[in-house]
Amino acid sequence: MPGDEVLGFVTRGSGITVHRTDCVNAQALRAQPERLVEVAWTPGKSSIFLVNIQVEALDRARLLSDVTRALSDQHVNILNASVTTTKDRVAISRFTFEMGDPSHLNQVLRAVRGIDGVYDVYRV
Repeated sequence: MPGDEVLGFVTRGSGITVHRTDCVNAQALRAQPERLVEVAWTPGKSSIFLVNIQVEALDRARLLSDVTRALSDQHVNILNASVTTTKDRVAISRFTFEMGDPSHLNQVLRAVRGIDGVYDVYRV
């Protein structure tokens, strides 16, 4: 997303991949400095970005419905969702969605944090 610090990595046969500098893969990629290239965001007015978030909450009936409704009410397009529940009844949900305005992300996260039982929401 615009505003993230990113690095480019020249792949073998797939062009350049862009990673956040705090990505779990970034450290391994830095071991091959000859394949790193400088990249920067230049978003246009019609740019769409993919955002991945994780939601951690106490499991309960209708939790998934409440989270997806909150995301939809924020006008993001959900592309992927997965939920697992631990033996301690903690629901860990991951969502991938499209977003046009990166400055809107904090509002989206705030809306999800306001859901009953949700105790953490963050980008992954």
